[in-house]
Amino acid sequence: MKRNKIFSALLAISLLAGLAAGCSSQGSKPSASPAPAPSAAAQPSQAPADTAYRVAMVLPGYKNDAGWNQSAYEGMTMAAEKYQIETALSEGVALADYETTLRDYAAQGYDMVICVGNEFSDAALAVAPDFPDTIYAIMNGNSAQAPNVGAYRFNTPQTGFLAGVLAAEYSRQNMVGVIIGNTAPHMQDAAKAFEAGAKYINPDIQVLSGCAETMTDIAKGKEMAMAFIEQGADVICASANSASLGAIEASREKGISHIGYISDQYDVAPDTVKASMIQSNQLMIFSIIESGLDGSFTPELHLFGINEGAISISDFHGHGAELTSEQLAEIDSAVESVKDGSLKQAGILPKSSFEQ
Repeated sequence: MKRNKIFSALLAISLLAGLAAGCSSQGSKPSASPAPAPSAAAQPSQAPADTAYRVAMVLPGYKNDAGWNQSAYEGMTMAAEKYQIETALSEGVALADYETTLRDYAAQGYDMVICVGNEFSDAALAVAPDFPDTIYAIMNGNSAQAPNVGAYRFNTPQTGFLAGVLAAEYSRQNMVGVIIGNTAPHMQDAAKAFEAGAKYINPDIQVLSGCAETMTDIAKGKEMAMAFIEQGADVICASANSASLGAIEASREKGISHIGYISDQYDVAPDTVKASMIQSNQLMIFSIIESGLDGSFTPELHLFGINEGAISISDFHGHGAELTSEQLAEIDSAVESVKDGSLKQAGILPKSSFEQ
């Protein structure tokens, strides 16, 4: 696909979004293929309602969580505005309702069902054979299944590494903390890479790492961040969906720096969030929908990373002035070294659990 012509517009929209991802489970690992990206195809004319491409989205959380769920929903609305597709949304879907929800949308004739989190994987793999004409796209999935189940993942070590770089640059006490919401492989990938990124900048820095064991409990996220701050951390980063909002609140209350994650979280606490590591759910969702519209969908594992434009550092919103020119140059150098693969080749940037 011709991603370059519209990428800058997509990235600008993605920077407006308001955290890491649905639970993972182990499964077969189809060979990864390059991530599809939005094409520059002309916008089709308005289709009659009874022939419009129909896309349903199933969220484990809610579309106003300022993070993972919201940014995925925004990707669908972007595609709806461009292509006049018909959309439907189910929020806060409980485990007991996974299969029923996925089955009902296919039975209603939806062309594509997007499952926003790997917790939907087993249900999608079970239901898909009964509806071969419906595409099931699993975000953070690690198991694809022919002919109609695709898995889509971010290269989370890249995100975690650069978050660690940012945290180390903003730290004045040589101690930073990273919080993950669960111990799924992609979460552990990110936490491990965060430590690697921080130590890449400052080999002597101490990195506190912990799991909140929740993606939704804001109070638990705040509690864990407070514990890290009490131990001396002066920069926190959290990858735990809504629970991350609690960690940001703890950072704000204690007057320390915070590195946002998944979306640009500057608006949550403008004086506290210095910069954010963005994983553009918007771009990923837009790309998935386009693959259905233009017929390029494949039942494979697709990895989205910094070179696909899916991972980036947000605007500093004026907080770049708190860093020296040397520090800003170090950040730029780290980004380029992730892009060109040199850090990975040197064994400094950890490999994703989902790469062959």
